[in-house]
Amino acid sequence: TQLFNFEDRGGRAVALRPEMTPSLARLVGAKVNSMRKPIKWYTIGENFRYERPQKGRLRSFYQLNCDIFGEPSPAADAELIATLINSLSGFGLTSKDFCIRLSDRDLWTFFLKGWNVDDNNIEPALMVIDKLERESEEKSIEHLKPIFQEKAEQFLRQARKLTQLKSFESLRSFFTEHPPTPEAQPLIEKRLQDWEFLLDDLHALGLRDFIKIDLAVVRGLAYYTGFVFEAFQITGKARALAGGGRYDHLVKKLGGPDLPATGFAIGDVTLLDLLEEKKLLPQYVDGPDF
Repeated sequence: TQLFNFEDRGGRAVALRPEMTPSLARLVGAKVNSMRKPIKWYTIGENFRYERPQKGRLRSFYQLNCDIFGEPSPAADAELIATLINSLSGFGLTSKDFCIRLSDRDLWTFFLKGWNVDDNNIEPALMVIDKLERESEEKSIEHLKPIFQEKAEQFLRQARKLTQLKSFESLRSFFTEHPPTPEAQPLIEKRLQDWEFLLDDLHALGLRDFIKIDLAVVRGLAYYTGFVFEAFQITGKARALAGGGRYDHLVKKLGGPDLPATGFAIGDVTLLDLLEEKKLLPQYVDGPDF
């Protein structure tokens, strides 16, 4: 719905680039055999979305994208989250100004499988979970009924409980108290080990104060697979400054090899607003160097 598309004077259907990730996934997929792995890439480019311009949202904006291809372990996720924190800290922002809301689509997927949700309904269920903070309970139940029938309310209660957990210990306890099906159990146990690895890595990097476990973050784009995260403004208007996550299947879906990938993007619009608000913008002087 946000694709900025139109017909040009030659009668051709044209769209302006809404984001960089699919283009980058195609490029890496085509050149992967000649590149040393893991592949680390960054871009700064203009993107366009057709939406109502307002504070923090414009139809044209620039994004910094940072991505790692070819590394399946949570070490890549930790490196990117650390890069995001260090990038924002470089402007003078601190853990009092922003946090990283950390979540996991894999954990949600295994949880849904524990409710016997089939593969076709995983994505629709994740889309409802993504909107739990913004939609009324009645609306959420209405969207969940085609998937869960009479168990929709029961599922919503458990899902809300999961979104309210704020520590790794409470996350582990949740799955002990609500044991999944025998099929989902080993998947969830393995996933919790990945969580432990990631959090230990981030803590070892001295970034504990920035990390906030928040399973309410699902990220709206369907290509995300594993850990997902958002840099979120704490003071003033609570808004996302950046977002990203793992997208292990996108390169293959776009015709390339099966290549794990993870990345994030920082937009210029909300970041500029926050830096203005905090009086952290550098003083630019338009004149000769000497």
